[in-house]
Amino acid sequence: MKALGSQSPETRCKVPLRYKELFGKELKDVMKAECGSKPFGDALQFLAQNPVDAECDMIMSACKGLGTKEKLLGTIICGRSNAEMTLLKQRFFDLHTKDLYVILDIMGVMFLACFTFFLLWYHY
Repeated sequence: MKALGSQSPETRCKVPLRYKELFGKELKDVMKAECGSKPFGDALQFLAQNPVDAECDMIMSACKGLGTKEKLLGTIICGRSNAEMTLLKQRFFDLHTKDLYVILDIMGVMFLACFTFFLLWYHY
């Protein structure tokens, strides 16, 4: 934690690459094994990745399970330029072999369906 937290973002991006060169393992996998998958462990794993990969994993995490975490998705996606969205979409596909726009569209449809069901249920 000290090693990653005290680095600048530019340097922090290089740490996982150098770690893999030296030890032949992904730093993210080592962090997951040692810190688990609770929120603190997830945060450390995100620090052990380059920012775009971390954001792709955050999006995937936000879309897992029942419902989505719209606030998290909004903070990651909103305010990006077209070029940044293209980079995010391409990297998301490289990491997860799924189309980001399809994932977000499905999540939007599911959210809308749940919201509509709630409104109908509440109305009656």
